[in-house]
Amino acid sequence: MNPTDAMPIDEAQIHLLFEEAGLMDAPAVDQRRVDGVMERAMHESIIKDTSSFVFVGFPAVLSAMLDVASGKISNSDSDYRA
Repeated sequence: MNPTDAMPIDEAQIHLLFEEAGLMDAPAVDQRRVDGVMERAMHESIIKDTSSFVFVGFPAVLSAMLDVASGKISNSDSDYRA
């Protein structure tokens, strides 16, 4: 878009429109709602971390423990018996 083709912005008119619509004052903060959103976000974070551990980390640990117990090392570059 060419800047010379842009419609000029009359800030006073925009300010007047917002004032007439009653949108000049910031809404009051509902602290209970904010606390609820924060609590839910923390719960979701904990659930994400727990499920990530269970479905990604735990099977890897079990697999590694079984490999070591059976003496089968899947990574040939590392010698865990040395």
